[in-house]
Amino acid sequence: MIKNVLLAVDSFENSSNALNFMQRMTGCIHNVIVLTVVDNTFALSRTKLSENSDERDEYPAAQREEALAEKQLKDVTTALTNMGFKTQGLLVAGTPIETIPKQMEKHDCDLLIISHRHLSSFSRWLNTSVTRSLLDDISQPVLVIPR
Repeated sequence: MIKNVLLAVDSFENSSNALNFMQRMTGCIHNVIVLTVVDNTFALSRTKLSENSDERDEYPAAQREEALAEKQLKDVTTALTNMGFKTQGLLVAGTPIETIPKQMEKHDCDLLIISHRHLSSFSRWLNTSVTRSLLDDISQPVLVIPR
């Protein structure tokens, strides 16, 4: 049995393949840590603005991004709990390439499960592939789920 798995998700609507796979893994995995990483630019909860601060209204894009991430995390965590997994949801500010390995180490994860976006050559040139970077940087096994 695999003790701890980190499931990295970036949007619930693109997590259906991962959830379908996880359903087949019921009984093989003890604990699933669901991680959603929000860019620091959009992480209002990490700022010193209080929940009721009028200044928070000045950042509607950040409010939407953080609310979407919270909903995604709740939806995926609930789906996995309903499948019978022991789950923990984490919403962390940062970059996926830096945050995922740190969380894997912190939670003593045996396996990373991550979805892979099929980027065009031009998109790969402009943006670093998170999956490719993680494959190069972490020592634990990585299971890549195509979207």
